[in-house]
Amino acid sequence: MARIVIDQVRKSYGALHVLKDFSLDIADGEFVVLVGPSGCGKSTMLKILAGLEEASGGTIRIGGRDVTDLAPGDRDIAMVFQNYALYPHLTVAANMGFGLKMRGTPADVITRRVQEAARILDVEHLLERRPRQLSGGQRQRVALGRAIVREPAAFLMDEPLSNLDAKLRVHMRAEIGALHQRLGVTTIYVTHDQIEAMTMANRIVIMKDGEIQQIADPETMFERPANLFVAGFIGSPGMNFLSARAQGGTTRLFGEAVPVPPGADGDVTIGLRPEHIEAGPGAVTFMARPSLVESLGSEKYIYFEAPDDNRPPGFLKQSEEDQRGSRLIARLVNAGPVRIGENVTLSFDPARLHVFDPATGKAIR
Repeated sequence: MARIVIDQVRKSYGALHVLKDFSLDIADGEFVVLVGPSGCGKSTMLKILAGLEEASGGTIRIGGRDVTDLAPGDRDIAMVFQNYALYPHLTVAANMGFGLKMRGTPADVITRRVQEAARILDVEHLLERRPRQLSGGQRQRVALGRAIVREPAAFLMDEPLSNLDAKLRVHMRAEIGALHQRLGVTTIYVTHDQIEAMTMANRIVIMKDGEIQQIADPETMFERPANLFVAGFIGSPGMNFLSARAQGGTTRLFGEAVPVPPGADGDVTIGLRPEHIEAGPGAVTFMARPSLVESLGSEKYIYFEAPDDNRPPGFLKQSEEDQRGSRLIARLVNAGPVRIGENVTLSFDPARLHVFDPATGKAIR
């Protein structure tokens, strides 16, 4: 186990700046997730940590030791890749112990560590099989086992679950979380999936265009996003955004006056999460006519148009993939029948609103 300190790390390819003064202090035994859209620099940062790529500037310390210029094998880390990277001609046991064998570790030590890792991961019955005889989830366990037997100071995981189906990803998320609790090894995990980040991390680092947008625990990230990008990225479905004008501590949403923070004045962007909209009357009540209803059993996603006065600008999207435009979403639990084209009464608590400066994107508290 080890503390990891990343200090103003930069990475450039000519005029292209992939990482811009990336700084992060990771405590001993912490589970930190780097998350963001494709191309934000998260995997590049992980490769620099592993020594697979050279930084253009900055320093990296692992366990108090400067490893910035050390080779990968000298950094005391173990990496778990997206594609498992198993040797097809070797057994599971040989795959798990291969790295130790290359380092000249005695055979009895290799056997003991492989057996211990296999027991932890529940793959003891698979040790004599070849990778082609394993399922996707079993192969990922073997890849994790290969990292565990190294007994490293830190685990680096690069989207290890992205090749698995949705149900197996949920199962493996829980397994990796339990494994971290058991081993207590400092872990840096890279993903583009914000649900993985929210369910697994002690702290989340949200990145965009090579820069850190916010560092916080999952609850803080959800409840107090630092800017519009973070607000739209975290949450499923993404946060609803509306345009409004604030004056004297109030603004108008859905034709009703609602309070806003004292610092809000002039044009503002209001954020309202789908799960904070409820069926029936409440503090602020309005009528909506659904254009689409998605039923998921105990909950429904209701899509409806924002009022003309509160429609967001055309460039404002809930996330990189979200093309809703002026449509809003309400996530209703046990709401009863809701039909397309028929008015439904909805409400929200103004205390749940998020207010942002549309020019800078920063949150207004």
